[in-house]
Amino acid sequence: MAEDEVGSTLVGTPADDNAGNWTDGFEEPIKEHMLTKGYEDSAALANAYVNLEKTIGADKMTLPAADADLMEWDGWHKLGTPADPEDYDLAAPDGYEGYDTNTADWFREAAHGAKVPAPMAQRLHDAFVERQMAASVEQQEAATAQQDAWEDELKTKYGTAFDERVSQAKSALNQFGGDELRTLLNQNGMGSHPVVVDALSKIGIALGSGPQFKDAESSGQFGTTPDMAKEQIATLRAHPAMYDKSHAEHKLVNEKLTRLNELAYGTDLVVKSG
Repeated sequence: MAEDEVGSTLVGTPADDNAGNWTDGFEEPIKEHMLTKGYEDSAALANAYVNLEKTIGADKMTLPAADADLMEWDGWHKLGTPADPEDYDLAAPDGYEGYDTNTADWFREAAHGAKVPAPMAQRLHDAFVERQMAASVEQQEAATAQQDAWEDELKTKYGTAFDERVSQAKSALNQFGGDELRTLLNQNGMGSHPVVVDALSKIGIALGSGPQFKDAESSGQFGTTPDMAKEQIATLRAHPAMYDKSHAEHKLVNEKLTRLNELAYGTDLVVKSG
């Protein structure tokens, strides 16, 4: 074999010389990094590089800089924020009959202005509408409780004259208020307010249909208020038959006095229509 023949037994082949030394051309930090990663040969390094290029080329978005205006970031559409407010597909939760489409439109505008992605907007919208539903129920319950409290106050004030006083108030309302005032009172719940009912009742009384004291024997009920009863008690105490048992009206006057006391001072009294 010639001395300059390549690959001789004495000098070896180029492939043999480079075996296990494929990292010789790299700087030490890079070489150390590749050894740490476990790349055993150039083929492993090449495969890793190809996979890295695939990853870099995949769908991705760049986060905004720390000092950038987040609302101007281009990545919102990739997160699901629609291009227009109308593109939010918002449906009211089941069971909400009074869903306000104007509120829905407002919510779309607000969500779009805040760059809220569509799935998140739907969840926020549902929570918002459900809170509206709960608030509506709470308001209705509070209004009902207030109506009951006002009626109780009127019943305490008017006693057995409650129905008559309410009737007088309705008469005044029909004559001077009409449908417009009635609708207004119904809408704001003031139709049971003691001040309103009392004022209308007094108007009704002034029209000539006010309640009078009625004998139980003739009417089956008392048509008077506690305050009116107290006034009549004072009158009866001055009646000559009050203390004269021989007087023809002694029994009637004392019966009236007993009933008036029951009305005036809250003694239980069962009133029945005759």
